[in-house]
Amino acid sequence: MIPTKASLAYDLLPFVDIGTPSPKISEKTEGLTANFVRDGREIKLQIDNGTGKVVFTKKGFPAKGFTSFANMLASDDFANLKKWAKSQAELLGRAAAAERRLLPFNARNHKNARFEGVEQVNALFNSQPRPADAAEVILIDGPAGIGKTKLVEQLALLRAEAYAASPTSLILHVRSRGRVLSNLQDLMAFSLQTLRSNTTYDQIPILLKHGLIVVAIDGFDELGDPNGYELAWSQVNDLISAARGRGVVLLSGRDTFLGRDRLFRDVQSLRQDRDVVISLTVEASTPDQAREWLKSRGWTDVHFKIPAVASLLDDGSFALRPVFLNLMAANLEPKRLREESDSFLTPLLVKHMLEREAKLFGDAVEKIVSRDSLEDFLLRYLIEVAREMADGQSESLDETTLSWIVEIALGDGYPEEVVRLIRNRASVVAALKPDLRAGYKGFVHSHIQNYFLSLATLEAVGKGEVPKFLKRNVLGSEMVAVFGDVAAKAAGTPQSKAFLTHGLTMASLYGGVDRASRNVGALLMSTLALLSDGEVLRDSDIDETVVRGTASKVTLSKVSIHQLDCRAADLGSVLFDDCKIANLIANDGTRLSPSFPIPRLIALEGGADLVESDQIDEWLTRHGRNATATVVNGLASPALSEHPLFKLLGSACRVRQYWLRLGDDVQAEKILRSKYWDELAAELRGCNLLREEVRQAAGAKSKFTHIRMREKILAEDPSDPDVVKLFENLNARVTALAGGGQLRVS
Repeated sequence: MIPTKASLAYDLLPFVDIGTPSPKISEKTEGLTANFVRDGREIKLQIDNGTGKVVFTKKGFPAKGFTSFANMLASDDFANLKKWAKSQAELLGRAAAAERRLLPFNARNHKNARFEGVEQVNALFNSQPRPADAAEVILIDGPAGIGKTKLVEQLALLRAEAYAASPTSLILHVRSRGRVLSNLQDLMAFSLQTLRSNTTYDQIPILLKHGLIVVAIDGFDELGDPNGYELAWSQVNDLISAARGRGVVLLSGRDTFLGRDRLFRDVQSLRQDRDVVISLTVEASTPDQAREWLKSRGWTDVHFKIPAVASLLDDGSFALRPVFLNLMAANLEPKRLREESDSFLTPLLVKHMLEREAKLFGDAVEKIVSRDSLEDFLLRYLIEVAREMADGQSESLDETTLSWIVEIALGDGYPEEVVRLIRNRASVVAALKPDLRAGYKGFVHSHIQNYFLSLATLEAVGKGEVPKFLKRNVLGSEMVAVFGDVAAKAAGTPQSKAFLTHGLTMASLYGGVDRASRNVGALLMSTLALLSDGEVLRDSDIDETVVRGTASKVTLSKVSIHQLDCRAADLGSVLFDDCKIANLIANDGTRLSPSFPIPRLIALEGGADLVESDQIDEWLTRHGRNATATVVNGLASPALSEHPLFKLLGSACRVRQYWLRLGDDVQAEKILRSKYWDELAAELRGCNLLREEVRQAAGAKSKFTHIRMREKILAEDPSDPDVVKLFENLNARVTALAGGGQLRVS
């Protein structure tokens, strides 16, 4: 790409010393000449019009030749990309390289082509021809914990390690760092600082345009609150405009936010007929991949035959996501799951992690502090760490702050030597990892951070407190979803009841001008399944929220929600009174009530956005707004869809816990004590969709029940023969009942 007189002046300006004149450009027959000052020395460039070759002369030094203007920008005299690559390779280091070799990876592009491994993804860059004035955008989306951030890190490492032998565009990994509304230039400056690069943020668009770097914005959906994404989109719009030429921009975010349709709709600078947009959705490992990977970490075929383990590795299980596979491999003893009573995945893994960590403090500590007390300390410590990070809008804390939190969580009355030993061990617990900044620590994954922050939130709001992070921050959908699981786990406890009582008041009547009422409203929406029938949430404005499970018979009055994610949720019993919902995220498992308001947009999981009014109305009608016309894929007959068996099946498939057991929680009790449960269980069992295991738990034997293929059952998936057989059998039973027969267990 040979520069013109105007483009040369524009591209050189960020590299000129502050306080010195702008580049002086002259145009002659043979080419362009530029004079300017950089690093305190006078510089002269001569660019050949025909070949694009550059002669670079620094006053007092011999002239240098470059094959192109881009090669000159990459040199030691400008961006010094060799130094960048070396620093980045060292920073990402051996740990990332090891994970790249071990962790299974799956993805599909928008044409449904499958990708396995970072090398295949790396080959996507600049793989499609495009005009000289076009930009390329690569979208990477997927749910939380699926490995998006790790993929970007692996791509950056791959390119940095290969740069010396084969120079290619390096990746500037830009992350939101936990801030509420971030300026991309600030985030780019921070990323450059961690690399100890002499490149400045205003030079990035120039390096991007010439294909020397890729700007990867990781967690793009976290760059603003839903009512303020216009700023984020505007900044990306400018960045894509700057990428025209040889540049590539990578955007990574949750699957409910990013998509080709939305990108073309919201980024005005994108031209559908000229710019290249490649979409890649990261998927969980397959059960076979997960088992093979766990074998490399010491698990055996004997372990996989344990029913509790087998259910965790079922197709579609959360445990197949990298964040959970890592936790399982590091902390779970598979044989102990035979005696495990915890039905929720994250609390189960965290419990085992804390038990393992409590054993590592040493005899000197255990002589003074019991093992149980150490587990309690670790739990309190990590809760306070998560809260401190959220209060400070940061993803990491320095060693001094962590040391201070240790003393608070531990309490008084311990010898100084014991406190010192505990402080040293607490700084290296498995839940935390070194940050990019030296001397700082962050959580190993945002899901784990959100879990401990959810515990802090449940406790604080239950006491009537309004933490700083609830006042200042925007609680994203990942945090709200995790909180919903934490609240479900605590259902029926005094702490849960206190949260619901104070939360309902705070969401509707809180008088502050900050964000507390919005955030608490979002959290309450995630607990609709826990509220008592007849409760009312009123006069609440909510940014974004997540609803899972089967909602109680509650009323939402004058509630405005910008974005509602209710995939696989049943809101059929909710009365919406004068409510507004702007954007709805849903799937085939979603059920709505006749009073559900008409949204502006419906984003379908794995499908295109619905924006036309007739499309939206037709979809809402099929998913509950018209009870007599609610047919998803037609597997459930009209008679079955109105029968209590069908409602019980939906409730059982929508619970968040993996195992159902009598006495575990309110939701399990409702399902297992239903007069229709034995009949339903028999049908599930006959279709190979039910796992049952008797375990020794809490001193007594209990039956644990797990429904397989829950998402496919909710979606009435016609491609799965077991699901099809289940609905055929249930339809036949309900038909027989209508004809005068009786439901019976076969």
